[in-house]
Amino acid sequence: MKKHWLAAPLLLSVTGIASAQSSVTLYGIVDAGVTYRSNERTGAAGHDNGQSGHSNIALSSGNLSGSRWGIKGREDLGGGWNALFQLEDGFDITNGKPGQNGGLFGRQAYMGIGSTQYGTLTMGRQYTSLNDFVAPVAPVALVGGFGAHPGDIDDLDQTARVNNSIKYTSATYSGFTFGALYGFGGQPGSLKQRNTWSVGAGYGRGPLHVGVGYERSDNSKSGPKDSSVGKWSGTDDGFFNSSINQGYASAQSQQIIAAGATYDLGPAIVGVNYSNVQYRSGADSLFTGHAAFNIAGVFGQWTLRPALQLFAGYSYTRGGEVTGVDDRAQYHNVTLGAQYSLSKRSSVYLMGGYQHASGGTLDALGNPVAATASVSDKGNGHSSAAQSQAIVSIGVRHRF
Repeated sequence: MKKHWLAAPLLLSVTGIASAQSSVTLYGIVDAGVTYRSNERTGAAGHDNGQSGHSNIALSSGNLSGSRWGIKGREDLGGGWNALFQLEDGFDITNGKPGQNGGLFGRQAYMGIGSTQYGTLTMGRQYTSLNDFVAPVAPVALVGGFGAHPGDIDDLDQTARVNNSIKYTSATYSGFTFGALYGFGGQPGSLKQRNTWSVGAGYGRGPLHVGVGYERSDNSKSGPKDSSVGKWSGTDDGFFNSSINQGYASAQSQQIIAAGATYDLGPAIVGVNYSNVQYRSGADSLFTGHAAFNIAGVFGQWTLRPALQLFAGYSYTRGGEVTGVDDRAQYHNVTLGAQYSLSKRSSVYLMGGYQHASGGTLDALGNPVAATASVSDKGNGHSSAAQSQAIVSIGVRHRF
C-alpha cells in the first residue's frame, strides 16, 4: 500500500511549505528469489564467446520486477496545472548495492510541469517515448525481465535511460496519446553528437491497446575506445554487455522502431509485438557496415482464478547480414510463468525461460564468433557459453 502524506507535519519540517493540494508518495518494490541458470559463462563478457559454462543456482533480485524505491510528488497550481517530480532508485536485494552502476536515482530522476488539458513537460533522467508507449503493450508489462527479448536489444524492458533529457507527453484525446523526447549530448559546438531523440504514440479504448515508437541515438566519439552511445553515456546501464549486442557498442548510431498491441478478452490478455533495431558504423567503429535485427513475438496471460495467473510467450529474433559473419544470428525464446497473489501487495511466482541461438555475431572487439544464448540477461554477466540456455526462478514480490 502506498503511503501518502497530505500537508503532514513531516513535510512541513522538510520543505517548509504546506498546501492542501500537495502530495508526496513513498513507494517501492522488493523482489527476491532463487534462480537456476544453465550454461552460464564462467568468464567475463568479452571477445571470447566460447568460454566454458556451468549451471548456477543463486539468490537473485528483481526477477519479476526490478527492486526499487522512490519518491514522487505533485502540487496543484490551479487552473488544471500542477508541478511534479519523481526520484527512483534501483537496488539489489541480495547484497544491498544500488543498481544502474551506482546512480543514486539511477532508474528515474526528473521534475516538470503538467496540465490536464495540454499534457506534461519533464526534465532530467528519463525513459524514452518508445518506452512510454510500446513497453506497456509488450510482454515485459506482464512478466518483467522474463518477457524481455534477447539482451533487451530493443530496450522494451527499459534497460536504458536518457540523461539530460526533456520530454513532452500529451494529454489523452479520445483514447489517443503521443509524446517526444530529446536528450542533449552535451558536446560543445554540436546539438547532434551523442544526442538521443524519440517519438511515440498510443491508443487505448475498451479491450484494445496499441503503441508505436521510434528512437535514435548518436554515438559520435573521439576514438575507437570510446563506446558509449549517447543515451548510455554518464551512468552506464550495461546495455552492451550481453552477448547478442556487445559487438555493436562502438556503433556510430542506433535506431529502434517498435510496435505492439494487446487485447483483453476478460479472463485472458493476448498480445503481439514487432521491433527493428539497426546499428551503423562510423570512422572509429570496431565493426564496419550496417547491422540490423528484427524481433517478432506473441504472448498471453490467463487468469484462472482471481489470485492465480499464468503466462506464456514466444519471440523470434533474426540478425541481418554483417561484414565478416557468414550466417545470420537467430534466437528462439520461450517464456512460461505463474503468479499467485497472497494479498494486494504480495505475490509468489514461478518463472521459466529457454533460448536457443544459432548463426554468427560479433564479439566486443568486432571479431566474428558463434551466437550464444542470453536468457533474460541485460548486461548482468549471465550470458551463456553455449547455443542454448534455460533459466528458472521462484520468488516473492512485495509492493509498498
